Amino acid sequence: MKNIFFKIAIPCLVLATVFGCTSYVDDANVDPDGLTDSDAKNLFQGVLLANQFFQSSANARSVMIWLNQANGENRQYTILNNWNNSVASEFDDNWNFAYVNCITQSKLAQAKADQEVNPNLKGAMQVIEAHCMGTVASLWGDAPYSELDISGNNLTPIYDSQASIYEQMQTLLDDAIVNLSATVGDGIPETKDIYYAGDTSGWIKLAYSLKARFYLHVKDYANAKLYASQGIDTPAGDLKAKFANSYLQSFNPYYSFLVYDRDDYMSGDGYAARLLDPSASLYRGNAKTDEAARYAYTYNEEYFSPYSLNIYGGDYGGTNGKFGSDSPIPMVTYGEMLLIIAEVDARDNFSSGLTSYNSYRSLLNTGYSIGIDNAGYDTETFSYTTYDASDFAAGGMENTTASLTDQEALLREIFEERYIYFMGTFECFNDFGRSNNAAEIQLKSGNAGSPQRFLYPQSEINANPNTPNPIPTITTKTPLHL
Repeated sequence: MKNIFFKIAIPCLVLATVFGCTSYVDDANVDPDGLTDSDAKNLFQGVLLANQFFQSSANARSVMIWLNQANGENRQYTILNNWNNSVASEFDDNWNFAYVNCITQSKLAQAKADQEVNPNLKGAMQVIEAHCMGTVASLWGDAPYSELDISGNNLTPIYDSQASIYEQMQTLLDDAIVNLSATVGDGIPETKDIYYAGDTSGWIKLAYSLKARFYLHVKDYANAKLYASQGIDTPAGDLKAKFANSYLQSFNPYYSFLVYDRDDYMSGDGYAARLLDPSASLYRGNAKTDEAARYAYTYNEEYFSPYSLNIYGGDYGGTNGKFGSDSPIPMVTYGEMLLIIAEVDARDNFSSGLTSYNSYRSLLNTGYSIGIDNAGYDTETFSYTTYDASDFAAGGMENTTASLTDQEALLREIFEERYIYFMGTFECFNDFGRSNNAAEIQLKSGNAGSPQRFLYPQSEINANPNTPNPIPTITTKTPLHL
C-alpha cells in the first residue's frame, strides 16, 4: 500500500480537495520556513473537506452512469456506459482521497486532540473517519483498516473482511459518541466546523445516523431502525457537502465537470430521468405523486436534449438546480433515517411499513429534497400525499401488474424512492447490490453482468501483495451481498 504517512500535514490539507499531496511535501524538512506541525483544530477542517471530496469524487459520476441516472456522451465517458470497460487505474484517486487525505489525516488530528485533551474534537473526527471508511467497505468490500500504520512502518497492511470493517466502524462510532458527550476540553471550534458550527449534539446525531446506515448495509435491521430513530431528526441536521462559487476547490464537483471541465461528456439521459419526467411513459407519478418539481430540479435541456443535469446556480444563473455551482450534496440526512425505518418496517409487515413510508412522504410533501432550501423548485408543482393499502394491492396504482404481494410492492416502491433520493451519491450503488436491484432499475442494455463493486486501484495492486487474489471483477458481488 502507498505510504500513507506524511510528516507535514498542513500543506497536504490545503490542497486535499483537489490534488494528491506528495509533491507538496518534498524537501519540506530542509525548509526553515516550512510548517512542520499544527494543532488539532487547524487540521479539523481539512479532514472534513477531504471526506466530502471523497464522497463526491469522479467515481460518483461513474455510479450515476452505471445505474442509468446519467449517460456518457463523448470520448472516454462513452466507454463508461459499459461498466465492464472500467480499469483499475480509474480508482486510484478515490482510494487515495479516502486513505491519504481523509483517514490518515483524521488519525493524525485525533492524536493531536488527545494530546490537547479535547475529546469533543476527537469524536467529531472519529465520525468522519467512520463515514469515510464505512463507505470504502461498501464500495470495495474487503479493505485495509486494522493494520493501517500512520507511522509509515507498515506499507503492506492486511485486508480486513468487509464484515469486520463494519464491526470496527460501529465500535469507532460508539467511542465517538462517548467523546462527543464529554464535558472537558475546548470543544469543536465553531469557525472550523462547516457542518454543525461546533454543536456536539449535531455530531452525536450524525454518529447515530451512520450506525443506522452501516447496520442496514449488513442487514441487521433491528439495530438499523433502533439507531435511525436516534439519528438526524430535522432537515437542519442534514450532513451536506458544501460548496461556493470558486473554480476548482469550492465548486460543486458535478458543476465543475459539467460546465468548466468536460461540458459535452455527460448528459442526464437515462432511466432515472424518465422516471421523473411527467411526459415519459416510465413516469413514476400517479394520482398521489407529482414529480414535476423534483424533475425540474434535477434535469433540464441546457446542453443535451431531452435530458441534461440541472447545473443552474450561483455561478451560472437561475434558481439553483441539484448540480449547481454552490448546490450542496446531501451525504447523511433526515430523509435517509425515515427511509431506513420505512424499509425495516416494510420487511417486518406491510401495515407498519406503509405507515412509516407515509411519514417519509409527508416530509417530501413539504418540499424536502426539492431545491436547496427544501421548499420546492421555482414554480413547479409537487405532491406526495398519503398512500392507502389498496394502492399496493393487486391491480392498485403501485402494483398494476398484480405480480407482487402488497409487501413486495411496497418494498419495491421504497427502493425506487431511494434510487431517486440518493442520486449523485454512493448510497444508491450500495442499495443496488444489497437488494439485488429491488428497485427494478433498468440498466443500460448490451452489457454483461451488472456493476457490483469498485475495482481495487492499480496503485494498490502494484504496491500491496495482500490485495485479494484473484482480483475481483466489477461484476463480482462484495462478500456481504452474496
